[in-house]
Amino acid sequence: MKIGLLIDSMIGGGAERVSLNLAEGFLRQGHEPHLILLRDQIQHALPADLPVHALSGSEAPSRHRLLNKLQMAWRLRTLVKRLEADGEPFAFFISSAEEMDHLSALAGLHDVYIRYRNSMVEFYRNKLASRTGIKRLFRRLKWGLILRLFYDRRRLITVAKALQQEIVGQMGLQPASIATIYNPFDFESIRAQGAAYPVPLTEPYVVYAARFTPRKRQDLLLRAFARSHTRHTHKLVLLGDTYSQHERGWYEQLLALIEELGLQDRVVLPGFQTNPYPWIRHAALFAMSSDSEGLPTVLIEALILGTPVVSTDCPTGPREIMTGELARFLCPRDNPADLADRIDAALTSYPEISDALLRRFHCDYAISRYLQHCSKGPLPPAKQGRVRGIPGGTLIPPYHPR
Repeated sequence: MKIGLLIDSMIGGGAERVSLNLAEGFLRQGHEPHLILLRDQIQHALPADLPVHALSGSEAPSRHRLLNKLQMAWRLRTLVKRLEADGEPFAFFISSAEEMDHLSALAGLHDVYIRYRNSMVEFYRNKLASRTGIKRLFRRLKWGLILRLFYDRRRLITVAKALQQEIVGQMGLQPASIATIYNPFDFESIRAQGAAYPVPLTEPYVVYAARFTPRKRQDLLLRAFARSHTRHTHKLVLLGDTYSQHERGWYEQLLALIEELGLQDRVVLPGFQTNPYPWIRHAALFAMSSDSEGLPTVLIEALILGTPVVSTDCPTGPREIMTGELARFLCPRDNPADLADRIDAALTSYPEISDALLRRFHCDYAISRYLQHCSKGPLPPAKQGRVRGIPGGTLIPPYHPR
């Protein structure tokens, strides 16, 4: 089958690695995945036999937001039509980025499954933030409309069961279908990559791998590390990079915090790593401090590599990963004292990490679930390409490949 994987870019991040895992899984089973990027930005090493298509260069073609969206939607529609000119239509598409969620609707693509990746409740709350009065009411109406416009009556695949309850129960959306399929992981490949090179550190260390953005809360981990007994025996390694001016500002704040806490000689910042697995494999502990997630990729990868993990009990994902004995290494969000205690406890004693515990995340299982769930044929023509809430129902007429 020809399968389209839609994502903003291939720079950093767990969503990008999951799209790559999906592509490799479909390739192994003899299918024809196409990676379709919004921007031509690639940091990950991609398989030579994976077709990659970019809708634009590294910059947006227009500074006008609406015009840019319509232009990108048209390019997406045109690209799909060109790739289907060989008489082989796409069986389905999987969208793994918010912008592509929107563009696939505006482009009228058929059989799009949105892989919903993060807490919609947290996203909505952050958009309201500290607004009050009329401004808060305006934002409630605006973002309520946007979420319904692009996710009501769409086919959703959540990466954690808790996201289903959020979307339907708390946000009140009505998707055309909704199911949970955990992210796919190639255990053998991850472990092989974990042995690819030696880490240039002689001291034991705690590691966290995430892009530098406030939601990942590297500040919380720094404060927890400074309070823990571990700071005297281990270093803290923060893997990641910045991809916007806002993220660079956050990174500068973290550098100032490292100095304020007196951790200049205890914190290592190696930057983005195309292959971060040796850093994770050789760590004494992986510590995640996020305020919200979908299904945190790096937490599962650390366990696959046999590295103990601690994490904030953020929405959503960690509680579904760290089950049984591992649950006691979850701690409340925004609590550096509790996180420090969990770090010290995990380095003192940790339960066995077995493949049986992780079986539900194996790539072959996830790929089979995707193929089973998504290969059910197109929606009736009357529903294809509809964008509810817009007069006339569509911005761009739906494209029917057959």
